[in-house]
Amino acid sequence: MQPDARAGKVPGAGWFCRVPGAVFEAEPGAAARLVVEQYPLPQEHEQVLRELTDGVRESADALRQGGEWTGAAGLEAALALDAGMARRGVRVRAVYPRALLFVPLHAAHLRRVSDAGVSVRVLDHVPHDLLVFDRQTACLTAGPATGGAPLVRVKGTLLAASFAAIYESYWQRATPLSRTSAGPHHTQLGPREKAVIRLMTNGYSDDRIARKLGITAPDVQSVVTALMERLGAGSRFEAGYKLAREVDPRDL
Repeated sequence: MQPDARAGKVPGAGWFCRVPGAVFEAEPGAAARLVVEQYPLPQEHEQVLRELTDGVRESADALRQGGEWTGAAGLEAALALDAGMARRGVRVRAVYPRALLFVPLHAAHLRRVSDAGVSVRVLDHVPHDLLVFDRQTACLTAGPATGGAPLVRVKGTLLAASFAAIYESYWQRATPLSRTSAGPHHTQLGPREKAVIRLMTNGYSDDRIARKLGITAPDVQSVVTALMERLGAGSRFEAGYKLAREVDPRDL
C-alpha cells in the first residue's frame, strides 16, 4: 500500500482502500467485489484502455461522443484497438452520434470501423462516453470528454451489470450504420448505382433502365434493392424521396 493510503471498515460492506487514483474499494464477498478508480491524466487513460482491450475475452461495448478524436492520429489509434479485439473473436459494438456522418473524416472512420468487424450504430444524441468490457468492467468520464475530465473505471458485476443494461437500452434505440442515409458524406456510390439513381429519379422503369445501361432487369432490381436497404427505405417511392433529398445531383 502506498504511504499516504488509508484503510478502514465500511459497515455492512467490507474493507475499503483509498490511494491516489483509487476512489473506493469494497469486498463483502468475492462475487460482489467492487473497485472504483480514477485516472486524471490523458496518458493514464490510454494505458488503462489498452490494458482493458488487451484483456477482454467476450464483449466490448462503447458509447462514444467522438470528443477524443482530435485528428487522424486519434482515429487510427481507436481503429487499431477496435480491430484488434474483433480479430480475436470479441463481439465489439459501438454507438456514435449521427452528426459524425456529416463530417467526412469521421464518416470514413465509421465505415472503416464497420469493415474491421465492429457492429456500428448511430444515435441522434449520445449523452456521455461509456465503455463496458465483458460486463465486468465499465469506464466513463467524470465530465465532458472534451474537457480533460478524469477517466473512472468501475470493476465488479455489482455496478458493471447496471452500466451494461444502460448500454443495451441505447443500443436497441440506435440505427445500424448499414441503414443510415447514403448521402455524399456517408457512402460513396458506384458508377452503376449512380446511373440507376439518375434514371430512376427521371421516371425510367426497370426495363428501360436495363436497356439504357446494357444490363438485365434483374441487375437493376438488385441495385435498387441494395439502395433501399442502405437508405432504410421500405419502398421504391420512399427510396426515391430520400435520394431526392440527400443526394446532390452533381454527384451523379
